[in-house]
Amino acid sequence: MGACLRFALLFTIFFLVWVSGSISIPNKQSLGIDPQDLSYYKSNVIKCKDGSKKFTKELLNDDFCDCPDGTDEPGTSACPEGKFYCQNAGHVPVKIFSSRVNDGICDCCDGSDEYHSKANCTNTCWEAGKAARGKLKKKIETFKEGLILRKEIVEKAKQAYVKDEEELAKLKNDEKVLKELVQKLREQKERVDKLEEEERLKKEKEEKRLREEEEKSKEQEKKTEETEHDDTIDNHDQDGSKSSPDIEIESGDDSRESKTASHEAVEQDQVESVTTEELSREELGRLVASRWTGEGADQTADKIRNVEEDLMDQKPYVAHEHKGFTSETDDDRAKEEEEEEDDDDADSNEDSFHDDRDDEFADDHADLDGSYNTNEYEQTDPVDTTEASSSSWLGKIQQTVQNVLQAFNFFKTPVNVSDATHIRKEYDDASSKLSKVQSRISSLTEKLKHDFGKEKEFYSFHDQCFESKQNKYVYKICPFKRASQDEGYSSTRLGSWENFEESYRVMVFSNGEKCWNGPDRSLKVRLRCGLKNEISEVDEPSRCEYVALMSTPAVCLEDKLKELEKKLDQLNAPKGHDEL
Repeated sequence: MGACLRFALLFTIFFLVWVSGSISIPNKQSLGIDPQDLSYYKSNVIKCKDGSKKFTKELLNDDFCDCPDGTDEPGTSACPEGKFYCQNAGHVPVKIFSSRVNDGICDCCDGSDEYHSKANCTNTCWEAGKAARGKLKKKIETFKEGLILRKEIVEKAKQAYVKDEEELAKLKNDEKVLKELVQKLREQKERVDKLEEEERLKKEKEEKRLREEEEKSKEQEKKTEETEHDDTIDNHDQDGSKSSPDIEIESGDDSRESKTASHEAVEQDQVESVTTEELSREELGRLVASRWTGEGADQTADKIRNVEEDLMDQKPYVAHEHKGFTSETDDDRAKEEEEEEDDDDADSNEDSFHDDRDDEFADDHADLDGSYNTNEYEQTDPVDTTEASSSSWLGKIQQTVQNVLQAFNFFKTPVNVSDATHIRKEYDDASSKLSKVQSRISSLTEKLKHDFGKEKEFYSFHDQCFESKQNKYVYKICPFKRASQDEGYSSTRLGSWENFEESYRVMVFSNGEKCWNGPDRSLKVRLRCGLKNEISEVDEPSRCEYVALMSTPAVCLEDKLKELEKKLDQLNAPKGHDEL
């Protein structure tokens, strides 16, 4: 036990002396060379990296500059363009200008740059590298977890991409079918519209004709009334003096003659009350005039009977019922019965007229009413489609349209309102569905045009936006679309999506709103490995040129992880240069 402790103590002392003591002079030919370039210097004849000349291995680090680019003097200050590599074991390796070699200042934490100077450089790399090693270890753990998340993201992205491609192909087929259906429905709709327009014009023409006839009839009646009124007044003035002597009754006449005259007058009034409503205005005027001209009752009655006979010989008309009148003679009762029969005949004729019209409508729509009903579309057999989707919405639309077209192969006028409404509804529904399908096709086509990375790792970014509040501004970044800087209700467009740069490590947005007296705004988003999609920083290093830093598992790459692990190994286990 004691021996082990002594050995450990001696090893620790030896290590501390090694890391804190003066730096020994390294191998001349490997001095200042980046380990990655060691193989370049193994040949006996070495070519300058700029291709200007060649030099032998003996001239390497001979403190004389043979190559303008300093290829032959990586470990000396002979060439001003040369670079010296500080291994800095236990910390981060760096390169310094060769002019700083042996200048008396310790530039490398391991002191390797002052191997021939009087400077006493101690190795401080291990202590200085503690923070760097801790940070590197944390970064490696992030990469390991991020790599697992990235694999899940890539798998989901590939599935989503294939799904969208399949959906696009199906939608294009659906579009083709829908276009044909919409075209057929449009033709039927236009046919219905044309028929209804013809009916409308015909109806307007008929209504106009009836109005004109009515106006003409009213105008004619008005003229007739005026003429008859004037004739009546003239006849009254002319015949008044002639009828006066005839209507005088001699005193002392027999009472029998008086009763007879009275009875005839009553009978004449009764006949007139029945017949005057059946007379035309002209005949009525003549009847009134006859009272003044002194024509006898017999002559007047004959005229009335002649008029009645003429009316009876004519086509039946709808007569008016005379309420409250009671005839006292058989002739009057017969006339009432005849008038009632005339009323019945007229009503019968009118009903017959309407029945004929109804029959005409029924004949016109007999085929449609018998072959089409709203439930018919749910009872028919499924329609076969190019896709195995007869039960899908497209199959249902095809089924519905097929039945509509069958029901509307032929049209007769007048158009059935229900039928016309139904075909318009089917046309509107199919057109709306076609519009939605075409819109989806357009958006999918535009989406699939983008470059989503070598493994489609950025596919999920297309439908996402990421925000970050920096002071008074809210920055909104929508990959493959746009980026903006918002303040309250105002928004400034920083740019539209352009592309990826630096092997998918930078997203570029360009052609934003123009700055006052400056360039168009632009934004570059630098991506780094992280466990979630998050914007951490936004800066404006140049006027109207913005730079953002965003973490995402999408860039947690396995190659980068291996590089970090190798770097950590170098920090933890210092190694010297291999001999050339």
